[in-house]
Amino acid sequence: MLQTYLNQLTPSELADSVKNTVDGFMGKLSQTKPKIAQNVLLLGNVQSGKTAQVLGVLSALADDGDHKVFLYLTTDSVDLQEQTVKRAKDNLKNFIVLSENDDRSFMQVMKANNPILVVIKKNARVLKRWRNLFASQSSLKGYPLVIVDDEADAASLNTNTDKLDKDASTINKLLNDIKNSCCQSLFIQLTATPQSLLLQHEESDWQPEFIHFFEAGEKYIGGNFVFSDPPSYIVRFIDSELDDMKDASGEIAEGVKQALHSFLLTCAEFALCGKTNCNFALHPSYKIQDHQAFSQKIQAFLNDLVQAINSGENFADSFKEGYLDLQKTKPDIHHFEEIYEKLTELLENKQISTLVVNSQTESDFDLERGFNIIIGGNVIGRGLTIPKLQTVYYSRAAKKPNADTFWQHSRIFGYDRDKSLLRLYIPFDVYYFFVQLNQANNLIIGQAKNSDGNIQVIYPKGINPTRRNVLKSDSINQMVGGVNYFPLRPNENNLLTINNLLPSVLTNKVQSDLYKIDIEELFLILDKLGNYVSDDWDKERFIAGIEALKTQHPAFKIYVLVKTERNLSRATGTMLSEDDRKLGEKYPDDLFLTLYQVVGSKDKGWQGKDFWLPNIKLPHKGLVYWGVK
Repeated sequence: MLQTYLNQLTPSELADSVKNTVDGFMGKLSQTKPKIAQNVLLLGNVQSGKTAQVLGVLSALADDGDHKVFLYLTTDSVDLQEQTVKRAKDNLKNFIVLSENDDRSFMQVMKANNPILVVIKKNARVLKRWRNLFASQSSLKGYPLVIVDDEADAASLNTNTDKLDKDASTINKLLNDIKNSCCQSLFIQLTATPQSLLLQHEESDWQPEFIHFFEAGEKYIGGNFVFSDPPSYIVRFIDSELDDMKDASGEIAEGVKQALHSFLLTCAEFALCGKTNCNFALHPSYKIQDHQAFSQKIQAFLNDLVQAINSGENFADSFKEGYLDLQKTKPDIHHFEEIYEKLTELLENKQISTLVVNSQTESDFDLERGFNIIIGGNVIGRGLTIPKLQTVYYSRAAKKPNADTFWQHSRIFGYDRDKSLLRLYIPFDVYYFFVQLNQANNLIIGQAKNSDGNIQVIYPKGINPTRRNVLKSDSINQMVGGVNYFPLRPNENNLLTINNLLPSVLTNKVQSDLYKIDIEELFLILDKLGNYVSDDWDKERFIAGIEALKTQHPAFKIYVLVKTERNLSRATGTMLSEDDRKLGEKYPDDLFLTLYQVVGSKDKGWQGKDFWLPNIKLPHKGLVYWGVK
């Protein structure tokens, strides 16, 4: 079964990747003790090809002769469930693939020798029907059951976990019933955001016994490219424009206009190259009325362009800045005159479509065709793959965001993007938030690849790992090791106090500008740096965290790097130079404090006087954030 599946995969790199995943997963599975109900986690990156990988695992399990019945759970989406059925039928040639409405024929096909894969939604009505089928057929009790739970963190967990007076939530209870309906079950949790699974309490039946991470393909565009520090070349910082887009002025916000210009120019370039599909996603908030406001102003903007074309007006100059921006990263882009001519043709022929995608969207849509502007929130935030996504406008924010939910919003990730024309329009603070998510995500993956399964989920203050209703209330302290933290709103009145202190504490020189200090000297420096806004750079939390780390890992050292006359601008997206960042990374097991004496020029956005700007990085292995025990 596996070899048949691998033979049809293209390109060959994908087949090699799936084979590596299968070998690693099956190797770990063979080292575990079989249980009546066993949970395991298959972990990948957002939009990195998880379905292709897990179908390989199912093929390998079918080859062993012990597994005949397979259940594939999708999110509660008709489109996604149907898409998965089609994909399974196309790729699993030796399986009998059934959809969720084929329950009446299930027992009939059980007579065949082929393995059976049933694809159903995580919908209470559907799950109840299949739960009853498994429970009513005594002959099924002798078969082990393999269940793949796609987006396992999304709907499967008990949302009443902290409510002692309530039964398990409906979906969770039905899945438990299905898991226990056969003599043995293997429950494969498939996700890119495992936080809620890893943080389950000890009494929970949903913690994975082992984790297997599969690497994305070479052409994958993911967090390390999009949310890098310093910022990726695809990023264009914008203001928060939600209020501007919701007002009655009729004027479109500047950032939205720039993003539209970039998208229209990209569509023209694609069309000139014979490509017929390109997409633009806007994710301003979760509110439906906000989606409508964006849609109305964008459609009015496009109508104004068409009207200008019909009246013979030439608006080429308004697109030249956007063209030059794209030309910087794609020097071989078509000449501007050709681009402008094709752009006006696309507009005049109404080939640019605007689509609002949210819970009120009823009409079918095909994002694999045409040039589409997609506006939405939660619906485009998980599960929905947007092909040929070249332009993204993302401005959604939250006071206390859930890391797993927001990381799933990264629809820009994927394989079929043209890197040279990729653009992300995003406010600086939102981008920096995603940089933190990416850094923390890398630490989870690093632990998954190298640890014995005891993974600690770690995030800075103000970021929840997941929604609270699936965790115990006496949850988790939070801070992350291995991540660079510097204040976005620094104290600019600490020059003299730090200048007076440093000669007395910087006595143990390691190399040029680098010193080793003890914990008391570190705390003294932090104290003299002055006050900071707690939701920006929580100095007190750092001190408490460092004390806790020293108790758990007393061997880590403390280094301080001191640099003067640094000409930094406010809100650049990064503080450290590349060399200084790399120097800090040479000490992964130690605490690393960087002090920059910043030239406080008003031209750079500061108050006009020099000050000391700190950056702190806790030890990678020193984590002050762990799951409920």
